[in-house]
Amino acid sequence: MNESDARALRWDGKDRMVSAGDGLFLNVRRRSKTWITRRRIGGKMRVRTLGTYPAMKAKEARALALQEAVQAAPSNRTVRDLAEDWFSQVVAVEHKRPELARGYLDRAILPDLGARRVAELTPADIAASIGGYRARGPRSADSLRSVYVGLLTYAVETGVRADNPAKALTRRVAGYRPAARERVLTDDELRRAWHCGHHNARMLRFLLLTGLRISEAQKGHQDGRRWHVPAQFSKNGKPHWVHLSDSALAQLPLPVSTPTNIQAWLRRWCAREGIAPPFTPHDCRRTAATRMAGAGVDPFIVERTLNHTLQGVMAVYNRNEYEAERIAAADALERALLSVKED
Repeated sequence: MNESDARALRWDGKDRMVSAGDGLFLNVRRRSKTWITRRRIGGKMRVRTLGTYPAMKAKEARALALQEAVQAAPSNRTVRDLAEDWFSQVVAVEHKRPELARGYLDRAILPDLGARRVAELTPADIAASIGGYRARGPRSADSLRSVYVGLLTYAVETGVRADNPAKALTRRVAGYRPAARERVLTDDELRRAWHCGHHNARMLRFLLLTGLRISEAQKGHQDGRRWHVPAQFSKNGKPHWVHLSDSALAQLPLPVSTPTNIQAWLRRWCAREGIAPPFTPHDCRRTAATRMAGAGVDPFIVERTLNHTLQGVMAVYNRNEYEAERIAAADALERALLSVKED
């Protein structure tokens, strides 16, 4: 938060605390704005008032907050203390899907190292935790590695450590070798997905008919014949909408489940159906793009339908919504999928 951000904040009918990062908050009330810090020390939340705005400028408040963070970081601070502070001050405020980091904290980091002192952690300790997680899959283990990096970067930022022991670890520790996926569903796989009676299959069909990511499908909302994805839930941070064809509308309401549960169900379903290699929910998005292109939809309209970030001059100057073309693309995609279903 800079000076202009602090100046622009207004009381909107109720008191609120706005995070400025590093444990610093601006408490906005009807007649005042007050700088405070909130920190978890020894398992307890400590709140301290620094001063009022504008008498205390944002730069001064941030400097005091950082100084306090260094002074308040005892050498015996545990990983659990750090993790809870990091989650509340950083993840819950800045991450689009804080539940993902919360899952890695609860399933791996806290059970493995929660009682350890942050100052004593070594790369070997973290590597052992990541290695123990490889049974869930190399990609999941590498995601855990990324969470460790973020957590211990916060330790450096708040003065708990002078270095980040997780930064020395590479994807080799997780056994993960990323490769661009090219998986699209075959005609036979599309027919099986279309005729599957399980409630989770509605999500697969919805993704195929809209080209949405699973998180966009779960966190968006319907407004008539449009599915709206708010900016905070889209990958590029921009609001997005897709037209809902008759077949897409027929899949609503979507099943209430987490992406992880749907992915796990899909793996089991593919195994029962003898589908190898198994496909993922994101492969449905790639399949939608491929079928739209095959139906003659202009590549640029496919990109707009998928809410991909435009490049170059187009990104700067082209603000056209291409509403009619995107509606036509959704209908063309529906016809292409229905023709396969009915073969």
